[in-house]
Amino acid sequence: MTRIASTRAGLLAGLALVLRAGLAGALPPATPSLLTDTAVMGQLVGAVSLDVMTEASLDACSDIGAPSAAQARAAWVAWRERHQVAPLRMVLISLKQRNGSSMPPWSTLTEPMRQRVLTDATPDRICAGLGQDLQGAGMDVTAQYPQARPVALALLQAKMAYKPTTLDVAPGSPRGQLLLPSQMPALVKQQGRWSAVSEETAQQKLGLVYVKGRVERYASDGDRYRLVQEQGDRRSRRSVTLDVSAEPWVGREVVLRGVVTSLDNSYVNLAAAAVVGDPSGLTPSPLPQEPLERREVLLQRVTSAAGKGLPDKELAAVVIHGEGNYNNGTRWEEDVRFLLRDGTVYRRTEMPPDQLNVAASRQLEPQQWGRWRGADQRYEMQSQDDDGRPNGDWKAEKHYAVKPWAPDTRLEGSFSRGSFHGSLVLGGMSFKRAIRFTRDGRFERSNSSFGSSGTLAATLNNTVISGSSQADGSGSSSTGGGTVGGPFGTAGAVSARKTDDGASRRGRYRLSGYVLTLDCDDGHQERLLSFPVHPDGKTVYVGDGSLSLDK
Repeated sequence: MTRIASTRAGLLAGLALVLRAGLAGALPPATPSLLTDTAVMGQLVGAVSLDVMTEASLDACSDIGAPSAAQARAAWVAWRERHQVAPLRMVLISLKQRNGSSMPPWSTLTEPMRQRVLTDATPDRICAGLGQDLQGAGMDVTAQYPQARPVALALLQAKMAYKPTTLDVAPGSPRGQLLLPSQMPALVKQQGRWSAVSEETAQQKLGLVYVKGRVERYASDGDRYRLVQEQGDRRSRRSVTLDVSAEPWVGREVVLRGVVTSLDNSYVNLAAAAVVGDPSGLTPSPLPQEPLERREVLLQRVTSAAGKGLPDKELAAVVIHGEGNYNNGTRWEEDVRFLLRDGTVYRRTEMPPDQLNVAASRQLEPQQWGRWRGADQRYEMQSQDDDGRPNGDWKAEKHYAVKPWAPDTRLEGSFSRGSFHGSLVLGGMSFKRAIRFTRDGRFERSNSSFGSSGTLAATLNNTVISGSSQADGSGSSSTGGGTVGGPFGTAGAVSARKTDDGASRRGRYRLSGYVLTLDCDDGHQERLLSFPVHPDGKTVYVGDGSLSLDK
């Protein structure tokens, strides 16, 4: 709670800086007294912080698969309406967006709350208690923060925050067909594609449409929203983006009326949206629905303690295949799979085999499993669907088996891998990650990145923007800057920042079996999937990809 309190203080300090700058002009009567009182201003931050932290906990409860998650979310929605929290959050979101550099991100509040749930031995105890907590005196926003609403109104009066355009309520009981997000691909097939057309053109193309779904926030820091379709642990791959604030409706299932200004398999945008108060006159659309997919479960839900997962005697082989990907850059991509002696294969290999909880994984993510047959470099595999049924024919694979590390293997040298995303003309980012091993059992990890705006911007308007970051056992740093062309020449700027001491990226290592254990100097330990990719030992797999010995 100390970190949360300090973050609230940071938000309040940023708010105070913004307000002091804004108070230079004339303000409506009684407004200055509210906005210059730090304690009163803090009530708005406090009220919204409760909402932000509660939502983060609820999201973690959903991610962890807590049985009480849906009930807790319903209690949160009711709590928000009871205390009219959404308008307060909308004002603070507006203030942060207009003065973002002066105020810390919400993630400094949300991440501790997420981790509190995710790292608890019995997370459902926390999740089940959320509904009760929302009824308690400590969550009574109206009583705890009586000045939050007057402060929000004062910010709007002072034009230091703007009132967002929110969803209207459509009158009457409209007639028409009701669509679901899972029907969007069929709608594209029926109507064709278009992108970023005006509302008038959208009305001419398709008329008014009605879509049903749950309102979901894109990101905790922003004011972008979408409609999603869920049923239990299944979810539509498609969503419908809203171009208007839907903050008061977050977490609710609603029917919206609007016009489709973008229609594509990857992006559907609903504009001029309004909530249909009485949808009884709507009939379900006959368009076919795309099957809902299982949501990917958190890795921790399918992992066990070290040595408590897949026994060595049940593991037939660890196999790998890699190839270059030259689409929008250059990178080396690999696919690792665990072959079990019972003829099944596991595809989501983000942990050492001895930490794979086979029973939990088969239940929660059957789509990550399949069947295998063959030997050496002549394997055939068959995948499974979301319900664990065979999905398609047997397919010949290029994977080959690798050997585990001998106990207490020692390495010497630096191993690295680089990649580039983007293009030299339009700009892009290059990345490099490395790990250096020494014979005495020490390691040091490093990573670096560099991005540039590309040659096109430099040629057309004499503009060059770049940024870089570097992190290793000594610490981390980042720089950014560039020059921008204009009618009177070019202007440039450079910034630099350095953080931490690198203790989390150095320490002692152990190699044994398919595990690389890193005991870092800051006290934390990591266990990573690892093995020699080739017999010559010049390429090692670490975590989620291979690294090659530097020459």
